Amino acid sequence: MTDFDQLAFWTKKLLSELFLLPSGPLLSIAFGLWLGRRRRRLGSAFVALGFLVLTAFSLPIVANAIARASERDYPPLGDATALPADAAIVVLGGGLQQGATDYGGDTVNAATLARLRSAARLAARTHLPILVTGGPPLDVATSEAERMVDALERDFHTPVRWIEKTARDTPENARLSAPLLRQAGIGTAILVTDVEHMRRAVTLFRATGLAVLPAPTDYYANAPVTALSFIPNSNALRRSSWSVHEWVGQLWTRLRA
Repeated sequence: MTDFDQLAFWTKKLLSELFLLPSGPLLSIAFGLWLGRRRRRLGSAFVALGFLVLTAFSLPIVANAIARASERDYPPLGDATALPADAAIVVLGGGLQQGATDYGGDTVNAATLARLRSAARLAARTHLPILVTGGPPLDVATSEAERMVDALERDFHTPVRWIEKTARDTPENARLSAPLLRQAGIGTAILVTDVEHMRRAVTLFRATGLAVLPAPTDYYANAPVTALSFIPNSNALRRSSWSVHEWVGQLWTRLRA
């Protein structure tokens, strides 16, 4: 990868962290407070906008509503689904939990763990081989894929056939995993990732020429509506942030196609 590609990648990461949730609304509030010293009415508008956006996306009922379309379009892979003989289970990394004292260092985070649990269940049922993909985060020596292998083999007693440990994002997950599968005569990827991430992941893996069978996980949009659904909380904000991240990712994928 060239220096320009490296710069473009980290610039994209930085801009997404700055202007998407939750940083975007906080920047709006901070800008409004600064601007309000000179233009009070306009500054107040920026503060109000940031506060409203942050509050709205922190509501469980909003987070669930955003996710409902993805969950409707990608239902769970049923036990009765016919699977091709040339298939392999492909699990995408969802991040690391760094400095986990109880595990002696870095380990998979909650998002990745949910994907691994789903993959282990699928492998136990189908006896298909598994590929894990995920590179190291910035300034971390160990890759997501290596920690995924630890969890699958030690905690779920599920073997891993292939390890792709350099991909930094979903496009690289697809581009770098496809050759490993083709060399082994695999033509179909049974893709395991979050249901909201599935649309973009399917698009990118199919672009490599592989057939793709979605096996999504982490459904939550149909949670019952209660009084707590209208009270902001950090978990709803996290889920909304992931949804918005996926919207932007899907738009970026279309623009680059």
